Amino acid sequence: MQIQLVSKDKHELDAYVCSPQNQKKGSIIVIQEIFGITSHIESVCQSFANEGYKTIAPALFDRFEKNIILNYKQIEEGKAYKERLDITDAMNDIDAAISICDGPVAIVGYCFGGMLAHIAASELKMNCAVSYYGGLIAENHLDKSPDCPVMYHFGEEDFAIPMEKVDLIKENYPEAIIHTYPNAGHGFNCEMRNDYHELSAETALDRTLTFIANHC
Repeated sequence: MQIQLVSKDKHELDAYVCSPQNQKKGSIIVIQEIFGITSHIESVCQSFANEGYKTIAPALFDRFEKNIILNYKQIEEGKAYKERLDITDAMNDIDAAISICDGPVAIVGYCFGGMLAHIAASELKMNCAVSYYGGLIAENHLDKSPDCPVMYHFGEEDFAIPMEKVDLIKENYPEAIIHTYPNAGHGFNCEMRNDYHELSAETALDRTLTFIANHC
């Protein structure tokens, strides 16, 4: 279901929402990749809703125009939108999603969204955060101090995030839970990407759900 959110700067944006049918455990904010609210992101939302969580994916690229949905070959277009998006605007839009959550709140971000989940953990109020292969954390965002428990997932074959960058994150955040996955590349959770790695995706999801259940 699509709804409309209003950020504190009065910006209006769409959000994809899935509600649980049975037991309600809390809420999860899903933060998109550079490709927008794709069918993959919608399926991620539905999978979390099936576990009992109200799930909300704010359309962060609505800052530019509505319905920006790219295919997974449009990497350069996605990077261009990412570079245009102001981090403060992104935090405002994520916070707008948090404002309609029910119960405890977790944030789960993928790729670009993984970086934003890392930042949000230090700037917004939530119970926990999960970052999947968040890029540029080691390069630009080690100054952040998360105010909640954070879990990170990285593929050991990720061309964009080499293991030495993951080691820097480990050194800076010794309290964080950091998992790495052999034979997994960037985007290993997404079945629509060439780097999809089923075993790693399933393992990471199990760990994510357990982590969220422990904190929400």
